[in-house]
Amino acid sequence: MFPLPTLTVEPPHRRSREIAAALALIAILAMASASVWWYRYTGTPEYSLSQLGKAVKAKNYGGASKYVDEDRIANAISQSLTDVLVAKYTKKFQDDPLPFTETRIEWLHKMAPRFHDWSLLGVRNAIRLLLSGNGLLTGSTGFKVFDEHNFSGLHPVRSTVNGDVADVVIGGLPQPNPFDLNEIHVRMARIPNSREWRIEEIPDATPIFAKYFDSPVPSSQP
Repeated sequence: MFPLPTLTVEPPHRRSREIAAALALIAILAMASASVWWYRYTGTPEYSLSQLGKAVKAKNYGGASKYVDEDRIANAISQSLTDVLVAKYTKKFQDDPLPFTETRIEWLHKMAPRFHDWSLLGVRNAIRLLLSGNGLLTGSTGFKVFDEHNFSGLHPVRSTVNGDVADVVIGGLPQPNPFDLNEIHVRMARIPNSREWRIEEIPDATPIFAKYFDSPVPSSQP
């Protein structure tokens, strides 16, 4: 007869150590993966937008302004508004039968820079109110009639990153709104020497104003 094979039984404490070591390794790998994901996420436009939203909700103008190039945006919006209104009334003067058409158009174009400066003040103040967490805009007034249509539901829908520039579509705009928009496109840029991003442009501002004022899109726009 053949001899029976020798059975080796591992001590219970050794098996327990192996299981504990395997579980510890899994936990370390999971934490490492989470850390890598979090590091990458904190360098995305979406994360910067979330931090912007938190700062606005906390009425922290200093924290919010870091994520918005106020001067650049205010100047661009004012220029878009000026261009649209000049285009609207230039066409209106050209189409009406009143005399001195060319004179009125010339006067209109001469007044455009002054109108730009006036509107710039208003746009800057509006941006500052928004970033400061103004209650009527952020839904913190405590009055339901105001808070039903606030900006607290804004969220990124999709983003396309190309180097240090990102095009982001933001949804959740308050409804109804004067411009009949469901979402808006913003252009963000990485803050120099930083992993964070800031909003630098609203590319659709001119078409939005043109639609609102029933104006032809200025020739400088695509």
